[in-house]
Amino acid sequence: MEEDSLKLTRRQLLQCLGSGLVLGGAGDGSALTAMIERVYEEVPTGRVDMGHRLLGKTDMKLSPVGLGGLLAHYEGVRGHPPPDEKRRIYLRAAELGITLFDMGYGDEVHIPEELKGNREDIHFSLKSGKGGGAPRVADLEGEVDKHLRNLNRDRIDILRLHHYVYVGNSRLAEKIAALKQAGKIRSVCLIRHYLQDQLVYAGRGSEPEADVDLVIYNYVSRWQEPGIAQAAQAGKGVLVMKALGGQQLSWEHKLQTDWTQVGEETVERLAVRNIKGEELKLVHSFVAGPWHELAEPGERVPRTDTAVKWVLKNQNVSSVLVAVASVDELEQVLGLGRPPTTAVRPATWGAVKALSK
Repeated sequence: MEEDSLKLTRRQLLQCLGSGLVLGGAGDGSALTAMIERVYEEVPTGRVDMGHRLLGKTDMKLSPVGLGGLLAHYEGVRGHPPPDEKRRIYLRAAELGITLFDMGYGDEVHIPEELKGNREDIHFSLKSGKGGGAPRVADLEGEVDKHLRNLNRDRIDILRLHHYVYVGNSRLAEKIAALKQAGKIRSVCLIRHYLQDQLVYAGRGSEPEADVDLVIYNYVSRWQEPGIAQAAQAGKGVLVMKALGGQQLSWEHKLQTDWTQVGEETVERLAVRNIKGEELKLVHSFVAGPWHELAEPGERVPRTDTAVKWVLKNQNVSSVLVAVASVDELEQVLGLGRPPTTAVRPATWGAVKALSK
């Protein structure tokens, strides 16, 4: 990629911060802008190193890649694999060394009996609150108990909920503390998905009461790095989402799009469901960028495992949660599957440019 294009890509990200990501009460974004520095490093080749990483100050050792809780194509918009395939995904993940399994999206009913029971070599996280909403205080313990019965376990290793929900509801925070004291919850993870929650994290890192944060971080969206570093210094765990840019756009669309020439309107056009407003700005912020730079020598299209390995180069990251819809996708993410065969052809670039006019 030419140097001018690199600068433009960087400028796009900064403009995104200045025009949409900086919300009320968060300042003008100049401090965050100063933190952003694009550096294009080499990424290790070969299979993902599955050596365990400590989760902050907890005594849990996690695989660097965890299995996301929604086993579906494009967040379920394009359908779900059959139950037998979901069971195979769980078993193959464990066979390949994955020790962190996410829940809360419904697919946990397919977790095989072989992975259940009280054991220290497998960990489960649970997202509480549908969508971006808040769990009801009166219902939280019942929700936790339901999942414990399904897993035949005594406690949930990581309870996940949105940052704004946790800091805005003292009764909920007190209930979570009580469940933790009772031994039903091992650690608390705050989800930094919404823009304001991301900005707070980038500026000061983790909340004192949190054990872990789930952060958006990938090759084209790096502005969370200062918060990740601060959280690690404070002994907090860091889980990462959107390492592949999320499921709103296909991997091929991210690679085939010349993001220096198009903007949010192209994300809206290519997305598998209707997204607008603040959500569109959010998706654009972690989708638009030079993904094709991840291609290894001899490749025209980078593999998904290369994007995961780039994130894991940051030693402050505890684990990357990646959702897949098949065993083949899982093996590709871990560097075992065949690379994609789609090539970024000049005709595709021209078509995207034409669409953007």
